[in-house]
Amino acid sequence: MKSYMVNIALGDFTEEFMRLIPLQRAQVNILMQSNRLASYAVSMDRQALWMVMNAENEQEIESLVTAMPLHKYMHIEEIRELMFHERAVPQHSLAMPAFSLN
Repeated sequence: MKSYMVNIALGDFTEEFMRLIPLQRAQVNILMQSNRLASYAVSMDRQALWMVMNAENEQEIESLVTAMPLHKYMHIEEIRELMFHERAVPQHSLAMPAFSLN
């Protein structure tokens, strides 16, 4: 599987958009748990969305985006295959487990 950076322009935040946010978050969580989505970020001005996604090809990326609840408010501007994608590991993930005397 390959990694891709997906740049998306977001449409206006209408009432319908706002109602779809919980469904979008649920879909994002499913994609993250299945390792199809590695990162998801929205700009402070709510006009851009950046995702690092894992898929076999760009067509699969497009179909994953189209399946998202907010897809009609999302315009894919660019999909770029990544050479690599590194991410920080939370410090607590590196810590030794608690020791128990029992």
